[in-house]
Amino acid sequence: MKKQILLLCLALISLCGYAQTTVKGIVTSASDKEPLIGATVQIKGAGTGTITGIDGDYSIANVPADAVLVFSTIGYETQEIQVGGRTVINVVLKEAAELLDEVVVIGYGTVKKSDLTSSISTVKGEQITETVTGNAMDALQGKVNGVQVIGGGGPGTTPKVIIRGVTTVNKTAPLYVVDGMPVGDNINFLNSNDIKSMEVLKDASAAAIYGTRASNGVILITTKKGIAGKTNISFSASAGFQTIAKPSVAGVAEYKEVFNTRFINDGTQQSQWKDTGATTNPGGTDWWDEVVNKTALVQNYSLGISGGTDKLVYSLSLGYFRNNSQYDYGYWDKLNVRLNTEYTFNKYVKMGFDIAPRMESWDNTPNLFSAAMSMDPTTPVFRPQDQWVDNEFNNYERSYNNQEWNPMGSLARQNGHSREMGAILNSYLQVNPIQKLTLRTQFATNAHYRRSDDFTPKFFIDTLEKADLSSVSRQSQEWLDWNWTNTATYMDTFAEKHNINVMAGFTAERNAWFNTKASRDDVPNNMGLLHEVNAGTDNQKGEGETSYNSMISYLGRVMYNYNDRYYLTASLRVDGSSRFPVGNKYAFFPAVSASWRVINEDFMRDQKVFDNLKLRGGWGRVGNQNISNDATLTLLGQADYVFGVNPNRVTGTMVSNVGNNTLMWETVEDWNIGVDMSFLDSRLDMTFEYFQKKSKDMLYEKQNLFAIGYPSWNSKVWMNIGSMKASGWELSLNWHDQITKDFKYNVGVNLSTVKNEAVKFSGDGPILTGGFNGDQIIRNEDGGLISRFYGYVADGIFQNWDEVYAHTNENGKLVQDKAKPGDIRFKDLNHDGTLDEKDKTWIGNPYPDLMLGLNLGFAYKNFDFTANFYGTFGNDIYNKTKGMYSGASGQNVWAGTLQKAWHGEGTSNDIPQLSYADLNLNYSRVSSFFVEDGSYMRCKLLQLGYTLPKNWVGGADLRISFSAQNPFTITGYSGMDPERPLMDGSVIETGIDGIAYPNPRTFLFGIDFKF
Repeated sequence: MKKQILLLCLALISLCGYAQTTVKGIVTSASDKEPLIGATVQIKGAGTGTITGIDGDYSIANVPADAVLVFSTIGYETQEIQVGGRTVINVVLKEAAELLDEVVVIGYGTVKKSDLTSSISTVKGEQITETVTGNAMDALQGKVNGVQVIGGGGPGTTPKVIIRGVTTVNKTAPLYVVDGMPVGDNINFLNSNDIKSMEVLKDASAAAIYGTRASNGVILITTKKGIAGKTNISFSASAGFQTIAKPSVAGVAEYKEVFNTRFINDGTQQSQWKDTGATTNPGGTDWWDEVVNKTALVQNYSLGISGGTDKLVYSLSLGYFRNNSQYDYGYWDKLNVRLNTEYTFNKYVKMGFDIAPRMESWDNTPNLFSAAMSMDPTTPVFRPQDQWVDNEFNNYERSYNNQEWNPMGSLARQNGHSREMGAILNSYLQVNPIQKLTLRTQFATNAHYRRSDDFTPKFFIDTLEKADLSSVSRQSQEWLDWNWTNTATYMDTFAEKHNINVMAGFTAERNAWFNTKASRDDVPNNMGLLHEVNAGTDNQKGEGETSYNSMISYLGRVMYNYNDRYYLTASLRVDGSSRFPVGNKYAFFPAVSASWRVINEDFMRDQKVFDNLKLRGGWGRVGNQNISNDATLTLLGQADYVFGVNPNRVTGTMVSNVGNNTLMWETVEDWNIGVDMSFLDSRLDMTFEYFQKKSKDMLYEKQNLFAIGYPSWNSKVWMNIGSMKASGWELSLNWHDQITKDFKYNVGVNLSTVKNEAVKFSGDGPILTGGFNGDQIIRNEDGGLISRFYGYVADGIFQNWDEVYAHTNENGKLVQDKAKPGDIRFKDLNHDGTLDEKDKTWIGNPYPDLMLGLNLGFAYKNFDFTANFYGTFGNDIYNKTKGMYSGASGQNVWAGTLQKAWHGEGTSNDIPQLSYADLNLNYSRVSSFFVEDGSYMRCKLLQLGYTLPKNWVGGADLRISFSAQNPFTITGYSGMDPERPLMDGSVIETGIDGIAYPNPRTFLFGIDFKF
């Protein structure tokens, strides 16, 4: 009997050894717990296996119970695991090197970074939150090559983002896509702490999958998701202040002397100086200190909770950000909530639902820097108290010696406020009907509502500084956008070496805008309770409109690689837009890219130079539809007419929009080549790329022919005319090393350059823009660089009468007959003895020749230090603030003007003599006198952090930090901020400094807590 039992056991053991089953599971990364796609799972010794899918999942059939599974992927340590009869085996792979071969989000999918054939840059969430800012794009400055981020200093200001130059006059902002939902060109509403990663699609081969809206590049934003297991709680807080450097302007004594010297030097009339302030305000007024606060509060708080089970994972966050302005009036704040959930029903079906409600509010921050600098310093803020009246806004003093409005009075009258509430809802269902095939449908909405209230009080300070009627208005705007995306993705490996990933999809979307505005004038008084439209008694107005646009798209992509060596990607998107007329609604956007992983070739096996070497190139077409929804329609609107000997205003109708029913898509063709390399045990990474983008059928709003009869103010019409080109190169160098167990560091350098050219504009001659004293600063013409300054060449200062009389043409004709010693000498370029339009030439280019980002990181034991720098070189600025040396119209001047301005032979060869009449037009001509080198190198961030030992805080992670943002700038520019001028204006009208809100210095104390 015992012998029989023993034989039966042996038979069962033998049977178990030959029993076969299906094993499935998920392969994830040890460092960030993210799924690894494309990892190889093989039965050891059998030569059969599979690869993991988009979610890191795998399933392999006919696995013997005693088999060994081999899990491997590039960049990770290979693991061998005994099956032991199990049917579910989840594996965590450790990275083989310090740099992980990470998963990168692409349009409608993900790939391994090593498999990329296009130009895509990734920025992780922790790099973004290093910088405390209301818009995450501010944190990208200098961190992504080829991406120029220009910051504006005021609360809630949206940074200007330019990806690889400009090829259209229709905005520069890229398309932002958050978790698969296109959200337009502004992400102010998004909480930076919610971002897991950003992928910047820089070339058309990557961005063409987004078709019509991808001409300016695409930025994919992935928010944080939950991970099954222990509940994780994190809290971060930062608080501090911002400050703006005080400009140095003249005090009372110098201002008075400059004022009078202008008349003395002219010797033509008596000074118009009013010495009223000598008795009423003997100490003078420091208008900057009165108007601009020394500090402005900044605060940022974020709480996150995530976790889940093998069925349900979740991530919940709450964030608050507030930024006050440098004035007593003006702020921006936002409150964000986000809940991301995902539920797995079984191995075939899972679904997710995300909701992200938000609320923003702001006071309209004024721009009074120029007024504070120009105001007469002898004038007091208020009139004498015995002259005060009930209307508080009448009690401000009028400037004694210039026409500048009292900036404190202007600040007191500020009364504009907006509040916006909205939510993004995003849901998806994913089905895997068979192994390797994923079907996904996603429906998302972005709805938000904004109410804006404005009140302008009635006041009287002077006949030139008043408002005869008060006015009140309320505007309500609603946006309701939805997007429905459906994709099918198939991934497979054939004969162990042929890997394919095929995606096809269909999308539909609609954007709607509803606008209503009501206003009235003549509110009885300025009481806050009467800041309602109903309180107005005169000139009642109401207006409203509804606007829609919609689009449907068909898209597909094939990615193939042979043996992890040769890669090919091809995609096609077909877009149809309601903005274009019948016959031109649809456009095709193809793209193709390829790469060769040279490092995986057999002939590279024994070499010791390269740790990675990949060559790649791509070509594609993307589109632009940034036109009004009514661009194809000629519309009628309300207008006022005046008739009769005794004029009467009569409401009538006239053409309000001139349409063009032949419009078609604007298309940008793009190609680029690149090489990725690593050296010295992967401690040094280098990437070099060259690119070229060229638009055709550019959408341009052109002035219509006046002969047609349309009024000049509404006769512009959209046309497909023009072409622009951007070309340049990018070089990235990143070094990372660990010297000892306790010390590691990294150094990253980004260099890029781009040239922006106008191949052809309207064909009607140069486009002149940038008004200046009846002239134009900027000239754009076919075949030239865009937005260049065009004017006279200032050639120093006449030091004596001999030099004035010597400035003649070949025939002895005096070039500047109204000049005198101390005036600017302007070049007579055509030598005809007359200064006119023929003597103008190119005098500056606002776009830089080179952009540089430098990023440093050090960590020693529990201490960490980060330093980020960004700079531009070779760009020019038209510095209108240099006109403050003139004292024109009695405005205040820069401190030291008396000594800097020419006051005798040899005293100055730059700043002309003070003059009231300025007959030589020193300060009135568009000239190189105002053009300065705008090159700068700015420290964007200095941050020192310390992580407390875990045994001090019960095993949790607690880090404290101090950071300084924009602490210093190295530049030769004399204006307030060399970065700010490129922020303003369109792409063909930029680089002019008119004293806008500069980028402030920010100092913050922070705390991060995780457990």
